[in-house]
Amino acid sequence: MMNYNTNYSKVPLAPEHCAAGFGTTLIVAPHADDESLGCGGVISLLHKYGQTVYIMLLSDGTMSHPNSKQYPAEKLRDLREQELIDACSVLDVPKENIIFCRYPDRNVPSIGDVRFENTVSSISKMMNIIKPHSIFVPWRRDPHPDHQAAFQLVNSAETANAKIYEYPIWLEELGKPGDEPNQEESMPFRLDISSVLSQKQKAISQHRSQITRMINDDPEGFMLSPEMLRQFNMPYETFFISK
Repeated sequence: MMNYNTNYSKVPLAPEHCAAGFGTTLIVAPHADDESLGCGGVISLLHKYGQTVYIMLLSDGTMSHPNSKQYPAEKLRDLREQELIDACSVLDVPKENIIFCRYPDRNVPSIGDVRFENTVSSISKMMNIIKPHSIFVPWRRDPHPDHQAAFQLVNSAETANAKIYEYPIWLEELGKPGDEPNQEESMPFRLDISSVLSQKQKAISQHRSQITRMINDDPEGFMLSPEMLRQFNMPYETFFISK
């Protein structure tokens, strides 16, 4: 396990009102729960400061419990999408501002995939409609194929002059040497979310299929560990800006 995160206390801490400067914002979530884990605080602050937020969910989430008979793929997809809707309600993001892409879980199109260019084109069209000023997407080397694909798609799409902020999810838990950001490519900062931390935690709690054993008929089913969840119960969120 990498402990690069232990130096976050030395990363500059921006006051919460900086969220007012993000403008219309698109949160790109590879899976339902990434939006709350990585960006639940900033989403809450964006609402607090009167900014519009959109959520783009890339995957269908059906590989979290692939062997469940109680929740076959289509039912599991619907469950996870409803959990996202419930979390967004907590975060004051209306359902009509959620985009469901439904790419296969663990197979979101990445560079080299025959679907990549068409997917970039589709996302570019959505960007042209939303016209975000800011885009939040997982860190480019976050150790999950869908997270890396998410960055590649956004980085290749037509985003006009949108500012891109990258957020880590699995970097500390699963990262290997070289996965972490370096000083030449990005600048880290923390955003103070202390005033909305309880709202973020309530949003995370809506993803019951990922944080409890509510789906109990798949021994290989995924569940976020208490240690992992503690990483996202901090009074700040960390982001990286490309240099």
